[in-house]
Amino acid sequence: MLAVKLTDYYRSLIDWDDPHDPLARMVSFAEEENRQLPEETDDPIGDHPHSHGPSRALIHRYPDRALLLVTSRCAAHCRYCFRKFRIEQGDADLGEAELTEAVAYVANHPEIRELILSGGDPLSLSNGRLLDLIGRFRRIPHLCSVRVHTRYPVYQPARCDTLEAVARQVDVFVVQVNHAREVTERFAQAMARLRPHALLYSQSVLLRGVNDSVEALSALSWSLARVGVTPYYLHYPDLAPGTAHFRPPLEQAMALVGALRGRLPGYLLPRLILDIPGGHGKIALDHAACQRIDDHTFLLRSPLSGRMIEYREVLEPDRRPAQNHAVDVADCQRR
Repeated sequence: MLAVKLTDYYRSLIDWDDPHDPLARMVSFAEEENRQLPEETDDPIGDHPHSHGPSRALIHRYPDRALLLVTSRCAAHCRYCFRKFRIEQGDADLGEAELTEAVAYVANHPEIRELILSGGDPLSLSNGRLLDLIGRFRRIPHLCSVRVHTRYPVYQPARCDTLEAVARQVDVFVVQVNHAREVTERFAQAMARLRPHALLYSQSVLLRGVNDSVEALSALSWSLARVGVTPYYLHYPDLAPGTAHFRPPLEQAMALVGALRGRLPGYLLPRLILDIPGGHGKIALDHAACQRIDDHTFLLRSPLSGRMIEYREVLEPDRRPAQNHAVDVADCQRR
């Protein structure tokens, strides 16, 4: 079970008198987490088949970019985390041998143009370790970009007060922000420290009971715009264990983004993304990539192979009973 972990700063943002406070819902344990559905898995987006090294910390799914899991530590624990299995194993950082192997792998694959640092949260590492780590990859001639995925500016914005030297070595920061109330003055100050050095994007997770309304998503986009952050992705929650209570129906998710098109300018409209289970890659949920078959089943076009993959949505049993797994439609037809 993922331990509850929370910073004092984020705790101060929560209205603890409100039993439905959306910020509390993201970080507080709920009994629904004890109910793991058969389709939920410790590797919901299929990292494992694309990972390399003894700890499988380097993930090379897309040809032109690779992702490196540099730590399992986070400032706080999100209850919907899709890598919760890795976080549950305890605090651990990428070792020297693993880093050396990752650098060698990227150096030997000239098609890789971008390195993404993730985890855990990369900003859990010290500035010195980050500078050393990024510096080793910066010496690879064909690598054009270093991207950092983080939620530290939301959970502990003071972390960015001393981050200038690191920010100078980063091309893109992608900050996970899920609710307008997370965009505080301290968050704005953190973004102001990063903005002179890197592009700033947000990725959010669409969470039932947190931000699953046109009003909440619109407020989030405008709040991000005011602090110089561009809305980028809106992730449909992955099939991580014990997370069904966070997933809205797919049709509702697509309808929400459709409604946002009439409320937001295009540059503030995030793309609704689903990571197809089994390692088939991310798709933008639209009618070209997502076709309904029946009440609970959709066909999703894999961006990696072009194949249509059958996806059965997984919701809480009392909301919409369903089975869910990703199946290669060609395999179904052959059987």
